[in-house]
Amino acid sequence: MMRPLVTFAALGLAGVVAWKLLWGLLLPLVAVALGAAVFVVKIALAAFMFFLAYKLFQKVMERRPEAG
Repeated sequence: MMRPLVTFAALGLAGVVAWKLLWGLLLPLVAVALGAAVFVVKIALAAFMFFLAYKLFQKVMERRPEAG
């Protein structure tokens, strides 16, 4: 009666141990991918800020009266 239950518990324990080991090995890869994604978003935000400053500068220069 208890034999299948012990086998099932051992299989569950082995699964948890395997999951923890694999996650420990994959965690640095996940961290690198997340860092790369945040870096790309940061670069895109900086490019957008430069673009916005350029457009605002163009608009201000367009409205400025000509000197002389």
